Amino acid sequence: MSGKIKVLPTSRIGIGPLSDMAEQMRSFLPGWEDTRPTAERKTQASDLRWDLEHLAQHDADGVLVASLASEVVGFVASFVRSRWLLISQLWVLPEYREAGAAEALFRRALLFGQRSGATKVAFDALTPWHVALGIGFGLSPSFLLLRLLLPVERALPLAHQLVKLQPGTEVTAEAVGRRAFFADLERLDRLVRGFARPMDHEYWLFSRNLRLAVIREGDRITAYAYGGAGQCGPVVGATEEASLAAFGWALQFTAGSLSEKAENVSVSCLLPTTFARAFDHILEPKPEVTAASYWLANENPRAGYFLPASFSLL
Repeated sequence: MSGKIKVLPTSRIGIGPLSDMAEQMRSFLPGWEDTRPTAERKTQASDLRWDLEHLAQHDADGVLVASLASEVVGFVASFVRSRWLLISQLWVLPEYREAGAAEALFRRALLFGQRSGATKVAFDALTPWHVALGIGFGLSPSFLLLRLLLPVERALPLAHQLVKLQPGTEVTAEAVGRRAFFADLERLDRLVRGFARPMDHEYWLFSRNLRLAVIREGDRITAYAYGGAGQCGPVVGATEEASLAAFGWALQFTAGSLSEKAENVSVSCLLPTTFARAFDHILEPKPEVTAASYWLANENPRAGYFLPASFSLL
C-alpha cells in the first residue's frame, strides 16, 4: 500500500465500475443487506447507477475517484445546489482506509464545493468512521436519517390514510410535459431545503419516470411528493400536515409500483428524525428500522419537512 493517493474526477463512461463497487459495499453495511446485487438485479440498472450517471452528467467535477498506483481504492459523489455542497456517498475499500484515501476524497470534494461557490456543506455519514471524518473537517451532527422497510400490504393502507389529510392531486403527464408546477417545486425547495435543484426534477420525471403529486392548502401548493419504480421520495413540504399528505402519495406511488412486480416486497424510505409526526404514523404498521446515518452539516437545516430523494440525491 505504499505510494501516493491520487484523486481525479471521473466521467459518465467510468460510472459502471464505480456503481458496482458502491453496490457491493452498500450491501455489506448493517441494514442494507437486502440490496445485495443478484443475477436478476444485474439485468437492470440500480438506483446507484442511475443517480451516479446523473451526477456525473451535471456535477462531473464532484464525482471523484481515488487511486493508488493503478488501482481504484475509493470514490466520492458530491454535488452543488445553489450554495450547498452535498456529499452523499464516500466509499473506500477497507484495506485502504488507513492510507488517507477518505481524507483525500473529502478534501477534494470540499475544494470542488468552494470553487463552485458553495458556502454550506452537508454530508450523509453512513458509518461511525464517516461521522469521525466529517467532524474532523468541521461538520456537526444535525439529525439522524433512518432507513425503514414497510411491506407493501401495510404501506398501502397507511398511504390511503395519509393522503386524506390534505387535498392533493397527481400531476398529469401532459402537465409534466409543459413543466407545470415547476416554479412551485423550486419555491418549496428554496423554502424548505435552502437550494434549488431544477436538473434533479428533470431527472426524476424524465429519466426515472417517477410519478409526482402536489398538495394544496387553499390556492397555494405547500408540498410535493415523488414515488415509483422502487423509490419513495423526495417529499418536501412547508407545513407538517401537507408534508404528511405528500408522504402518503409517495408511499402510494412506490407501493403500487412494487405490488405490480412481485409478492412479499417492502417499500424502503429514508426518514429524517426531524420529521417527527411522520414517525407517529409509520410506526403504527410496525416497519423494520434497518439502518441509521447521520446528517452532518456546517449549518442547521431550515424549518420544514422533507424525505431525501434517494441514497445518492439527498
